[in-house]
Amino acid sequence: TDAIGVHTVLGAFVAGVLVGESPILSKHIEEQLRGLVFAFFTPIYFGLAGQSADLTVLGNPVVAIYTVGLVLIASLGKFGGAFIGAELGGLTRREGFALACGMNARGSTEVIIASVGLSMGALSPTLFTMIVAMAILTTVAMPPTLRWALARVPMRKDEKARLEREEMEEKGFVPKLERLLLAIDDSANGRFATRIGGIIAGVNAMPTTVMHIHGNKRPSKAAVEQAKAKVKEIGETVQAVAGRSDQAKRDDEKSESSIDITTMVEDMPKAEAVATEAEKGYDLMVVGLDKTLANDTEFHGDITNLAAGFPGPLAVVIARDAQLEDPMHSRLSILLPVNGTDPSRRGAEVGIAIARAARAPLTALYVAPRGQKARRSRQYEEAILKDIVALAESYGVEIKTAVRADIAADKAIVREVGRRRNNLIVLGVGRRPGDKLFFGDTAAALLATSTKSLVFVAT
Repeated sequence: TDAIGVHTVLGAFVAGVLVGESPILSKHIEEQLRGLVFAFFTPIYFGLAGQSADLTVLGNPVVAIYTVGLVLIASLGKFGGAFIGAELGGLTRREGFALACGMNARGSTEVIIASVGLSMGALSPTLFTMIVAMAILTTVAMPPTLRWALARVPMRKDEKARLEREEMEEKGFVPKLERLLLAIDDSANGRFATRIGGIIAGVNAMPTTVMHIHGNKRPSKAAVEQAKAKVKEIGETVQAVAGRSDQAKRDDEKSESSIDITTMVEDMPKAEAVATEAEKGYDLMVVGLDKTLANDTEFHGDITNLAAGFPGPLAVVIARDAQLEDPMHSRLSILLPVNGTDPSRRGAEVGIAIARAARAPLTALYVAPRGQKARRSRQYEEAILKDIVALAESYGVEIKTAVRADIAADKAIVREVGRRRNNLIVLGVGRRPGDKLFFGDTAAALLATSTKSLVFVAT
């Protein structure tokens, strides 16, 4: 029986290690798995441990007095140690008192050790019950005492900023991305998309799959080997860009986090290949191909095919001007057109992530409606820009704002780009129904008129 128990424990431990090291383990899956373990197995263990406790012994006055003494000694020891440690660590007395209140709770560790001691015969049933009672009382007392102590601790600026950032992340788009698919070729568009994809991957150190499309229906063995070597090089580039993005996010840390990169080669941009890969679970696909446009206002069939196979959010990258000449290292200056819709805000989040990693100047542009609606939209306009500014500031990114009125959105964007000398427009859009990939009139007009690079974030 002991051998079976040891093998069971070791098997569970190894399984936990393998699951924890899996590159495709998302936060959502991890939280659900952890919740299952704690909700199902933990109560069973403590239920079995509780069967060994006999609370009736506390009816003996001597045992009750010893139990109270045990609770006081344990509380003073742990409370005092935590308070002194807080003093030595530079915390205020109020913060140290709150820390000590939080640390005073006991639960799993004490009960587990006491259970082992009882099974070995080192503890008597009465002493085991006293220890369990002590663990229960200190754990029950912790929440109200900690709440009382924290109410008297003034909030620091950095803590307030952290809470505000977490509140932003709760309703954010980029912080919830956990896995990325990058569909690219060897063109300047593909290399620029590699750069954008690496930046986004670096935000959350998310696993990334690189789908390299070499555009040859009947490739030779030499061409296939060359494509494999190329996609490996691209994977290393994504890793490097993501590392720089992560470092920009954590300026106080010296090490770069490792990102799991998977590479694959496809001969043509086929919806079936993307659909098959998409079944593995991706939160965003970034696309960059040489053949981007069929005409001035419509996407090429290759882009449409890839988009048709991916049901989730999509980012289409189009390199122009400086990014055509130097896709990987050209300086970026970003314009974020916003209008208050959910797609617009998601596009702004992606733009802010890019600006943070590239340390690029950033401007948010709101195009006010024409005529009588303009006067009624002032509060709406201020609320939209205030939200974007707060989002940028929560990540430490400086942002300027601009408003254009009485002009079509695409013309306002082009004029603002020229005035501020931006070279990248990040626009949040929505997919429109139909056989062709269409993001709306403003996006179509920018495809035709903008001489600067574009990133369409479609959700």
